[in-house]
Amino acid sequence: MAINHEHAGIIDTRHSPHAKLQSVDLRAVKWLPGFWGDRFTQCREVTLPRLLELAADPERGHALTNLQIAAGLASGEFAGTHWQDEWVYKWLEAASYTYAATTDESLNQTMDEIIAVIAKAQQPDGYLATQTTVRGWPRLGDIRHHELYVMGHLMSAACAHHRATGKSNFLDVAVKVADYLYQTFIGRNPELANFGFNPSYIMGLIEVYRTVGDRRYLDIANVFIDMRGSKPSPRMAVHPAGSDQTQSRVPLREEEHVVGHMVLGTYLYAGATDAYLETGDESLFQAVNRLWYDLVERKMYVNGGVCPIHYGVSIRRDMVWEAADAEYHLPNSTAYNETCSQIGNFMWNWRLLTINGEARHADVMERNLYNSILSGIGLDGKSWFYTNVLRWYGQEHKLLSQDAYQRFEPGRIHVCCPSNLVRTIAGLHNYVYSVSNRGLWVHLYGASQFDGQLTDNSPLSLTQHTDYPWDGRVEIVLNVVPSTPLAINLRIPEWADHATVSVNGSPIEVVTKPSSYATVERTWKVGDRLVVNLPMRVRLVEGHPHIEETRNQVAVMRGPLLYCLESPDLPEAVTVSEVHLPDNVELTPRHIPDLLGGVIVLEGEARCVPANDWSGRLYREKRPITPDRCAIRLIPYYAWCNRGVSEMTVWLPLIVG
Repeated sequence: MAINHEHAGIIDTRHSPHAKLQSVDLRAVKWLPGFWGDRFTQCREVTLPRLLELAADPERGHALTNLQIAAGLASGEFAGTHWQDEWVYKWLEAASYTYAATTDESLNQTMDEIIAVIAKAQQPDGYLATQTTVRGWPRLGDIRHHELYVMGHLMSAACAHHRATGKSNFLDVAVKVADYLYQTFIGRNPELANFGFNPSYIMGLIEVYRTVGDRRYLDIANVFIDMRGSKPSPRMAVHPAGSDQTQSRVPLREEEHVVGHMVLGTYLYAGATDAYLETGDESLFQAVNRLWYDLVERKMYVNGGVCPIHYGVSIRRDMVWEAADAEYHLPNSTAYNETCSQIGNFMWNWRLLTINGEARHADVMERNLYNSILSGIGLDGKSWFYTNVLRWYGQEHKLLSQDAYQRFEPGRIHVCCPSNLVRTIAGLHNYVYSVSNRGLWVHLYGASQFDGQLTDNSPLSLTQHTDYPWDGRVEIVLNVVPSTPLAINLRIPEWADHATVSVNGSPIEVVTKPSSYATVERTWKVGDRLVVNLPMRVRLVEGHPHIEETRNQVAVMRGPLLYCLESPDLPEAVTVSEVHLPDNVELTPRHIPDLLGGVIVLEGEARCVPANDWSGRLYREKRPITPDRCAIRLIPYYAWCNRGVSEMTVWLPLIVG
């Protein structure tokens, strides 16, 4: 049934008529020791085993137990969230990427054992959602039961598994799921118009279409896109059906505002972008491009977070939660910023990048990756945060939904972000490079080995040497080259002014405009060395003047990394809120190998403005102060809260002199 899986990448765009770039084969890239290589190793050795252990624990995770009960292999009751099944599916996707890079046969065997349980749990018509079958609940009874959502992640995982292993045991399950969705929804029953709560299934269906070539799965994916917004609820809706919460008040092609739950939103936009890649529906591309600008220019945090509010009201007066908010409303201490929404944004921008090869999308991916995705997992590789705030008041902070004082392990709650993180880190090497008829594209930097093929099937092998993100020097050594000219397109990040490029030690003239690709085209020889230098200066970043929460404050960045001030790095008597940055501050990078797994910190002299006693007061008359000088150390934001409960801030107030 399946088409040839060879050379298919993390999304299979080999035959997508509107793709400028193609993903590389899942086996083409491997990390070398370094920032991401070390995290991949930790993912394989620590994170994957621990998440499977928890998923298999009937007391802690219950995710595998639910499937075993549905398969008739165990007795008991369903436990966990309505989306507990996706823990297993995302784990399998992560394991597939890991297997492709390592050919670990024990992992292969474990996947087969789990897939056998999933196949037995599937209903004869293809339906598969243990949250309803184990409980005996009716199908499609409530959109909040997430039936389609878990099936969407199953389909994506099955395609990854097929490409990594060449097997069809999991893909066969996914095809039956796709058949069920087609047969159930192709008639566009108006009673089911709002049923697609969390649209992972649009990406999943299109990936099954790409994998097996059955046009019905692309057709039903487009039906799901078209149904959204076709049956809006009465205004000021509290239930999510037909409301802004689920991006279903306004048809996607007409929407001008990013609204609602931002995991749902980013998944919808990513799925619609997938649909454009296959159909060329210009109205879809115009919509997602318009929404991209609305998000990036008006609603995205400096760390790449895209989900400002826990609870609120949309611009059209619907109740929303875990959602985007009005333009420029980006609160810091109450930011929700669920890690999954950043991962959704990452995947959406990957698809947009595949369409047009524009560096602005890779810039967003990099910002998300280092600053609002990686921040979701602890340095130990087995503890997580669900939300990603930009200011934290320590033990006195008022907890909102999904907040926590310290990192935690998932169980019967907090399921989706840990499993989403593990599949992202396990598969990250597949996002580093793309190929096109213009050659090779280098989107992300990290020590890695590429052994793959160009679009004309000619072999290419190269090694990327770098200490990125700590150092901006990237050296690419050509090991196997085509006999014809090859263009290597190097991303120049948005922050990299005055980047330079050299070949074999000699500078070359090439356009290195920030947020673009520098193209070096020539007939290469084995052993040629291509070097790009990206200046890693410390930058003080200010927010748009309409962002009231950042007025007269700055964030600090170096290279792709956002930095923060955390209380363990301050004298005991000084609080984070008392620290102000002089407008002429000089911050010096220093590598500390035994701090937070080995990081470059930024050190300098700040001003400490004593808070004094505010008890019983909300306002008081401003009085003259003489700030004290104090030494500060800033750490990468992704590494905060790995030393116990702490205070933290990204934004620091400015003071003159």
